[in-house]
Amino acid sequence: MAANKEAIAIVLDVGPSMNNAPPGEETPLQTAVDAIKMIIQRKMFSESKDEVSLVLFGTPDTDNPLADGDSYENVTISRPLGVVDFDFLQQVQNDITPSNTSADFVDALVVALDHLVNATQGKKGFAMKRLILLSDLGGEFGDDQIEGIISGIKNSGTELNVIGPDINLDGDEDDDDSQRPGPSGAANGHQKARTPQQKAGEGMLKRILEEVEGECYSFSEALPALSHFQMRQVRPTPWKVQLGSIMAAC
Repeated sequence: MAANKEAIAIVLDVGPSMNNAPPGEETPLQTAVDAIKMIIQRKMFSESKDEVSLVLFGTPDTDNPLADGDSYENVTISRPLGVVDFDFLQQVQNDITPSNTSADFVDALVVALDHLVNATQGKKGFAMKRLILLSDLGGEFGDDQIEGIISGIKNSGTELNVIGPDINLDGDEDDDDSQRPGPSGAANGHQKARTPQQKAGEGMLKRILEEVEGECYSFSEALPALSHFQMRQVRPTPWKVQLGSIMAAC
């Protein structure tokens, strides 16, 4: 069997900061749900054999195999890896709700990667594994898992895509929000002043993305790009997408 399938773990933040938006605009969670629905719909309509899982973090409860006492709390494998279907689409559309609980996005990535690796182990036909993180990075996180997730992504041959804040991979982490150019500017949604927690999260995520040569997109760029979301037929040398160049990655 030719290796032509993709295994994707969608990692979605449902914590409280994802439910905040300027008046008259969609919340980051609403935008993220729309993005996930587009991924699922595209794969359903193309009758893709790719397999997708859904990992939620910020859930009131904890349901993942790595959870042990205080570790990997409030992270839930909501949908195990499998071919997408209408039930999955309905689950995303109807069952995802914001919570009042924050969780660590690094913990969520570790859980999702562990699930991807274990769910594909011994199975033939998978050409690529991918993590897609959707978050505004508003929750607290720890840095004790950073080296582990970086090495895990590299060693497993997994790609990392992030949909969230306007992360400047080449600039100053403390740049002025009001000076940010491009389609993620103040007139284009979710452009609230970043909190110190979000700036810290962006700095940590920037390090991860640079180490694994991942790609990041702003929320305002995600929906038009995901309407063209598809697996690359030939995997190129990894490269970092600059914001505003998202269409070149699809």
